[in-house]
Amino acid sequence: MNAWALPGAAAAFWAGVLAWQVRPAWIHPWMGMTLGLAALVGAWLAAPRRLADADALEMAGLAAQAPAAVSVVGSTRTVRGSPIAAVALVLFGLLALGLGWAGVHAAWLDGSLLSRLAPRRVTVVGTLHTDPVAGAFGWHATLDITRIGWSGGAATLRSSLWLSADGDPPPWVRGDEISAEGVIRRPDDPAFSDALAHMGMAVEMNGDRVSRLGPSPSPFVRAAQVFRAFVGRSIGRLFPEREAGLLLGLVLGDASQLDAGMMRDFQGSGLGHLLVVSGENVAMVLAPMLGLASLLRLTRWPRFGLGVGTVAFFVVMTGAEPSVMRAGVMATLALVGVLIGRPRATGSILAGAVLVLLVLDPWLVWSIGFQLSVTATAGMVALASAIGDRLRRFVPAPVALAAGTTLAAQLGVTPILLFHFHEVPGVTIIANLMAFPAVSPALLLGLAAAAIGLASVAIGHLIAALALIPMRYLEWVADRLAKAPVGHVTSGGGPAVLVIGAAVIVGLAWALHRRWRPPRPVVVLAVAAFPLVVWSSAIGVGPPSGLVVRFFDVGQGDAALVTSPAGVDILVDGGPDQEVVATDLAALGVKRLDVMVATHPHADHIIGLPTVLGRVPVGLVLEPGCPETSAIQADLDTAIADEHVPVRYPRAGDTVTVGDVRLDVLSPDRCWVGTNSDPNNDSLVIMLHYREDTVLLGGEPEQPAQQVLLDEHAPLHAELLKVPHHGAATSLPEFFQAVEADLAVISVGQPNDYGHPKQSTLDAIATTGAQIWRTDQHGDIIVTFGSQGISVRSDR
Repeated sequence: MNAWALPGAAAAFWAGVLAWQVRPAWIHPWMGMTLGLAALVGAWLAAPRRLADADALEMAGLAAQAPAAVSVVGSTRTVRGSPIAAVALVLFGLLALGLGWAGVHAAWLDGSLLSRLAPRRVTVVGTLHTDPVAGAFGWHATLDITRIGWSGGAATLRSSLWLSADGDPPPWVRGDEISAEGVIRRPDDPAFSDALAHMGMAVEMNGDRVSRLGPSPSPFVRAAQVFRAFVGRSIGRLFPEREAGLLLGLVLGDASQLDAGMMRDFQGSGLGHLLVVSGENVAMVLAPMLGLASLLRLTRWPRFGLGVGTVAFFVVMTGAEPSVMRAGVMATLALVGVLIGRPRATGSILAGAVLVLLVLDPWLVWSIGFQLSVTATAGMVALASAIGDRLRRFVPAPVALAAGTTLAAQLGVTPILLFHFHEVPGVTIIANLMAFPAVSPALLLGLAAAAIGLASVAIGHLIAALALIPMRYLEWVADRLAKAPVGHVTSGGGPAVLVIGAAVIVGLAWALHRRWRPPRPVVVLAVAAFPLVVWSSAIGVGPPSGLVVRFFDVGQGDAALVTSPAGVDILVDGGPDQEVVATDLAALGVKRLDVMVATHPHADHIIGLPTVLGRVPVGLVLEPGCPETSAIQADLDTAIADEHVPVRYPRAGDTVTVGDVRLDVLSPDRCWVGTNSDPNNDSLVIMLHYREDTVLLGGEPEQPAQQVLLDEHAPLHAELLKVPHHGAATSLPEFFQAVEADLAVISVGQPNDYGHPKQSTLDAIATTGAQIWRTDQHGDIIVTFGSQGISVRSDR
């Protein structure tokens, strides 16, 4: 029971913090705190006790106390109590305390000075909690405020806000002290407001005057900044650019210089966790320092101080990422246990660290990095040794240990990954097993090269050359396995994923530790059913009997997949999110794309395409090829070049035939200049033919380009129309009349800041008799062409 005490307590407190978001409105923080304390007192009263029997005369003070020898052999009696009731009350009490504690923090956030000042123009001074990074517009970072001033007042405080500004990210780093002037406001978008609240922030600021005042005012943080800068410069001097970016990610969790294609490869193969600082990094840094302490024969207290100091320095240097804080607190608790001569099991240390961190910052429960770190560690605690013991019968002990640890960690994080990202690459376990032997050599040799290179560049280069061997092996593994023809485990998300996943892991842990073997009939039935499952899955992802066009619900953007009976797969645009379309393709079992069409270089159409290129082999890319200098287009061009995919820039009159599908390019006839939106008018407009079936992929041509199509008498008539520009008021009514579609699909998000689709456009389409379907109302829209005509369905 003792082994489960702290884990149970941590789980109950965690659940209580989460429960604050779904509580009835009439529950207030003080209710949770009061109820929790009362439950803990009740648990103490309900707990059974064993006390020595006492003589009534002794208790009354009328007789001398019995000698000690007699007391030792005296009888004992158990005071009535229920251990089950006591445990239940403890867990309920901690759950209630977690709920109340989260409520206290939420109330503080709502009533904070920043919340009361918004919206008002202010000047703030604080330190950067995160490095500035580029966003969709300008850059953003998290700022920990120490001083604030406004018209008529000023104050000192400890709070945080979301800071954004125009332009490119400045070359500042976390810990730098900056001044910012602008208007603070509560976000209008409820989703963004909730996201900020889950990070402990209530307001955002768009700074129109932002300047750096200097390095961190804390000497400890400033020393960590200096060391981090030294290490970064040394790495940049000793390693090639790609490997320098990789090593900065491995050592410091700094992805700012990581090659975009390499990042996609690591994420697509399930190795993305290597690019963020984790508990493994803490262990690798702490172990040699403790070894040095042993060599110096330091006593307990100096060794403890060296260990805790090393952990604290590393946590600050890497920006106090949630996974590093978890590992740092665990390491500190372990050092305390050794110091007082009472070492604890890893599971208890993990649970203690979780409790400590949630008390300090309850919003960590919403951090995906914290969730993954805790569940990966919990998976290793519960399953690693048991899986390793089973594998020792088949492979050497070191391999079994590595495989058991990798499998256990992956099992622990899989429910979280499916809940948040809806997919787990099928090659993840293989990729992690292949990468495992190279991670430590790459990190340790890289660190050694960077450190020694500060004193001797020649020796640093020699060690760096050795470090390049495991690093390039990791690159090779990620690159090859990211596009391996292996399916992804996918889900629709939702709480059921977490509940079922947790039940499976708990059941597996119980079975492995109990050495339970399933009955023979169960094994026979599973073996017999497995081919049926595989066969049915294969049929489900096979080519359809007729042409199918699936319009993905990607919000305010466009993405569609065309599949033909001959197995041709064509992706038209990739939506405004980096992951959504790649995840949808994985869920559909798409292993290869014959053609990828990037209609025009706007973010809502092409942001998701580089990720698709990193995970799925592509035969040909079609794009307008008109001048465009945006970073978004540059990222796509880099991804195309990295994957060595041929590109064509077709013009009106060109034809591309793929299997049983023909693509006739109707527009553009040239690159437009001087219109309201040249990129929109440059958009590819393609008529897709399959036998007698026709689909007009409308892209985003506006009225000038549409007028050219009408003047040139382009063959626009089609059964299915993808409506241009999300139904904006930029189309000619005559264009819809010329198409005369039976079905018109509008890809549009909800809520929509642009007001798409416009009523005038809907009216113009309706006058043609076309049936209108919208992704904001129907979700994914699947159109199937058959012998009986067009059928349409949605996933809602």
